[in-house]
Amino acid sequence: ILTIHSWFSDSSSWFEGVRGAWSDNSKIDSKTEMNNSMCRLGSALVVLGFFTIYRTTQALIPKNAGGSTNEGQSEGSLTSKRSHFLWICLAIEAILMCVWEFSYSETFKNNLFRFKVLFQMMQILLDLLLSSIMGDRLLAAPILVSIQMAEMLITCGAHNFVDFTLVFLLEVALNVFQRLLLYPLIKTITVLRPRWRILISRAVNNRGLTIEAKKQRERALQKVNEEIELRTEGIEPLLDSLSIYSMEKTGGMLLPFMCLLLILLYRETEMASRYNINQHDLLYYCLFAFYMIPWMSIVDSLVLSSQELLYGWRMHDYLSFQRWRFANRANMWNLLSQKDDSVSRSLQNMDLLCFSSQYYFILTLMSIGFGTNMLGLTICLRKKYNFLADPVFPLIVAIVIVWSELIARVCLLISNNEVDFICWNGIWRVTEGKGVMDDVIAAKLAIGEGRQEDLEEERHDLMALNSDSFRRKFVDKNRPWILQHLIQLITPRSLQSTGPDNRPLVDYIRDVYSDLQVVGEGARRPGDDADISSDDSSDDEFEIRRQWNRTPLDGSRLLIAQIWLQKARKRRVFTSTVSGIIDKRKDDHCHSCYQTYSYDSLTAGLAWEGDYSPSAIDNLIHLFEDSYGPEECSPDLWKAFFRKQALFYTICSDCTKKAHNSNRVSAIHNTSRPESISVSSQSQSDEDDAAMDMIIFDPDTTEGTMLNRWLSAARDKLGDDDVIIPSYNQKQRKEKYLSDDRSSEDLVTSELDDVSSAILSTWYSKARRNCR
Repeated sequence: ILTIHSWFSDSSSWFEGVRGAWSDNSKIDSKTEMNNSMCRLGSALVVLGFFTIYRTTQALIPKNAGGSTNEGQSEGSLTSKRSHFLWICLAIEAILMCVWEFSYSETFKNNLFRFKVLFQMMQILLDLLLSSIMGDRLLAAPILVSIQMAEMLITCGAHNFVDFTLVFLLEVALNVFQRLLLYPLIKTITVLRPRWRILISRAVNNRGLTIEAKKQRERALQKVNEEIELRTEGIEPLLDSLSIYSMEKTGGMLLPFMCLLLILLYRETEMASRYNINQHDLLYYCLFAFYMIPWMSIVDSLVLSSQELLYGWRMHDYLSFQRWRFANRANMWNLLSQKDDSVSRSLQNMDLLCFSSQYYFILTLMSIGFGTNMLGLTICLRKKYNFLADPVFPLIVAIVIVWSELIARVCLLISNNEVDFICWNGIWRVTEGKGVMDDVIAAKLAIGEGRQEDLEEERHDLMALNSDSFRRKFVDKNRPWILQHLIQLITPRSLQSTGPDNRPLVDYIRDVYSDLQVVGEGARRPGDDADISSDDSSDDEFEIRRQWNRTPLDGSRLLIAQIWLQKARKRRVFTSTVSGIIDKRKDDHCHSCYQTYSYDSLTAGLAWEGDYSPSAIDNLIHLFEDSYGPEECSPDLWKAFFRKQALFYTICSDCTKKAHNSNRVSAIHNTSRPESISVSSQSQSDEDDAAMDMIIFDPDTTEGTMLNRWLSAARDKLGDDDVIIPSYNQKQRKEKYLSDDRSSEDLVTSELDDVSSAILSTWYSKARRNCR
């Protein structure tokens, strides 16, 4: 920009004496020469702006973006995408030029605060519209930064500096309100809109539908619910918030640069003079915008912290991960790397740049191109200049493009090469990892990179990595992850080689897998001294597990083990998948005793047939397998089925204990039925006889009345009036009792009348029937 200004300014113009238009035959005087030089300066800035936008578009939409191959993205589709983006840029630039021209009017100055609020609302609508049209948040980001920069620049149209300050503070307050409440609300409405549309359609057009049509509508609703859950519980809300922050921050940091350009082009643009600001006072506006950058950083920190508290977004952890991810990227330009498919398509490129220096470089360069282009067009409009009628315009285009391309090539050469004597290693160079973290840290320590605190921290990290206790703790804590990803390190070719112990690698991997399964704190390992006791009390159990037969199973045993392992894994995965859904359904009171407890004393669980049941998840899995087949393992389908069928139950700790004891009593009752008891040994029978001996009592006595009441109460508690008090081997006990030797004096002989004989016969018949 400075070079073009020095070449085409009125003091040293290259084209003195050349007419400003083909049809201009008037005499060229000093005033006309000055006017022509200003017009050609404006045309040069327009060319520079277009060239900057075009080169930035090439970097923003690169060939083979996202790790795709040449076959996946043809030249036609790439050109079409870039052309589509450039046409949208030109359309937005035309709208901003209209806003700039309107800002010179008295209507805008007298209603500055109202128009500022209106422009903020329009910016939100443009944000949603551009993101929807382009389908990529990264493509809309530089355009939104340019809008933000142009909108902040027109605040200079206030009557005085005090009004300018108040409008700036109003804009800061509106930005805070938008980022904390308005943007999340609009995003939530946008995400939930498909569900509302389906629900309204189902409420209005629910008659006359076939069963198949209703099933299709249910499947569509389930798919929409899954999409909503991914977009609300994933990383997308955090990415949206950080993208808005980055665009506002970049626009605020570019405002002093635009003020400097207005000072440099004060006479040419006449923009500040139309705002009734002289060149000296414009410097104060520039200093104010510059001094507001650190204070706005403090406001942004408070806003980010508030968002983290309000919505549970872990900003610092995500940014730390993105910093590590960018430092360990595979390509110099990160847009050529592989995309993360777990993120929605519109945010994949935004996530790929990791909010790094490359991301802000793209935003800054594109916004400067927009600003330069708009300033050049402003000069052409003020001077009523038609650059297509200028005879030297093609030469201006060639000079600007060649000079800009030369500067770009020099910058690329400097950034991609190393200069040892000035310790220059280039920018954005990919670090070649050696594969072992010890080597990387040792290399840093040897070179002496970083500050002394960083060196000391890395030295401690290296000592920790070389410590056996740290490695054992790492394996113990990350055992599930290691076992899950162990399959990625094993290939068919590697299985054919020999292990470190000169055995087949398959046997070696099987032993390592078994050791990982049983590794734990205090567990003995091969090579440990026999006289050292373990800290764990279950050493014998670990030893028994280590001595299990590791011979591969075959036949029916292998089939049974595979079925059991499949069901166990399925239950574990399904349970972990819906654990978050269950925790979110926790109420503030217990559903059993209806008393309110503290949040920690309550537990969210599942109910089956209206009561709390720990085995309800197993019943739901059985229903899921009955509906979709035992081979179906889709987490999305399971979550949709779970939301539809599950009954949630909040229970306190006291009711949990009561439910557990009730289940134990029920289990004892079921196992103590006569038909479910089998005798395995005579010793067990003897113990039962000693535990439950037959009692004969007179119901007329006090003891008989007490036992009779106890018997009735026991039958009522068991819930069956016809139940017989359970006893083990009642038939054998009766025969033993009747066969016992009894003395004749123990027996009482009595005479019975006809009524007593009938009662005795009826009782005897019922007794025989019950014995059978």
